[in-house]
Amino acid sequence: MSGVILITGATSGIGRAAARRFAGAGWKVIATGRRQERLDELVAELGADRVHAAPFDMRDEAAIDAAL
Repeated sequence: MSGVILITGATSGIGRAAARRFAGAGWKVIATGRRQERLDELVAELGADRVHAAPFDMRDEAAIDAAL
């Protein structure tokens, strides 16, 4: 199975593990996080063909509206 998934908090912990798992299974991952440099590391690790970085803070309602 494959598809597209949006993962919040993808720069660390459970979010990062989920991003790795889904990307490894062939899914396209939209990875969100507050720290651009950590998103860049994730894209470099998993591949730009599998991961798209979307930097924003989930606590900022205007940022969420702009991203989605």
